[in-house]
Amino acid sequence: MEEEFVIRTVEHDTLPVLRELAIKTFEDTFREHNTAEDMALYREQNFGLSKLEMEWQEEGTVFFLAYTGTDAVGYAKVRKGEPLEALKVEVALEIERIYVHQDYLGRQVGKILLQACLHYARKAGYKTAWLGVWEHNTRAQAFYKKFGFERFSEHAFVLGGDAQTDWLMKKTL
Repeated sequence: MEEEFVIRTVEHDTLPVLRELAIKTFEDTFREHNTAEDMALYREQNFGLSKLEMEWQEEGTVFFLAYTGTDAVGYAKVRKGEPLEALKVEVALEIERIYVHQDYLGRQVGKILLQACLHYARKAGYKTAWLGVWEHNTRAQAFYKKFGFERFSEHAFVLGGDAQTDWLMKKTL
């Protein structure tokens, strides 16, 4: 029997679930590549409940949670954001985060979350979606390329006190 995943929009009462999953998936993804101090600083700056609530309330921002049964196993965040000069379009939707619990990697959760983000973008009238992916995360880069994203630029991403490079990738919708 194939596992069924359901995507739900995050509501105020599910922000604690989002926070717990965000911390777990971020740490599982990046812990081995960064210092404990940088990880702690990033977690403190980005995954506090008040910070997530502020982002959740931001106009043009939507969080999605992927569930199997009652377990949240992945999440995504999209946001309108500011226009990027390198993108050469006025209005584009940023897919700011897609993370999947490590026990569910390779089980289509990322695909379903990405499809939910792209569906939301099209329905909201966006013509372009873009995202940043760490230059050393070849698994994620290959995943996005499979869905038609292409690299168009790069920018700095600061994790704690460490400036790293993210590739910027876009897809015309």
